[in-house]
Amino acid sequence: MSIQIQTNKRSVNRYSDFKLTMSLAKNGEAYVPTAFMMVFYVDNWDDCAGHYTASCIDGVLTHCEISGTSITVFFDSPRFNLGQLKCRVLDMVEDDSFDDGTLDTCTPIALPVDIVAGAGNTDTVELGYSDVYFGDDNDLMFEGSGVSFGDDNNLEI
Repeated sequence: MSIQIQTNKRSVNRYSDFKLTMSLAKNGEAYVPTAFMMVFYVDNWDDCAGHYTASCIDGVLTHCEISGTSITVFFDSPRFNLGQLKCRVLDMVEDDSFDDGTLDTCTPIALPVDIVAGAGNTDTVELGYSDVYFGDDNDLMFEGSGVSFGDDNNLEI
């Protein structure tokens, strides 16, 4: 069992548009992948509804923008299930060792955002750098914010 202490937890109504800005780090320094996919979800989602994808593939940004070392995702009619918002960050690095020419590394993250049926308390979530720890289901947890990728795309905690 882990103890989860989260400050400034936000809540967003499941049908509300909102934006989320997050910063990533690699080897202790600010890092924005050149190619990535981020799948946001709440547990028990299916292929028809309940998840939202933002990406940068072949230089084309979808549902997001990059500003400096931050990625802002724009959620437009997301229709999430109720519960804690989570994200899978897929970092796609060119590597000819793989058949598709890409080394894909997936990092699951639990965010300090609850999707609720009632009124939420924000339409903007900003996450910077902070400590990352594992929750009970081995998803990474933001305490305030931050994810750090280590050498060779291994996660640094």
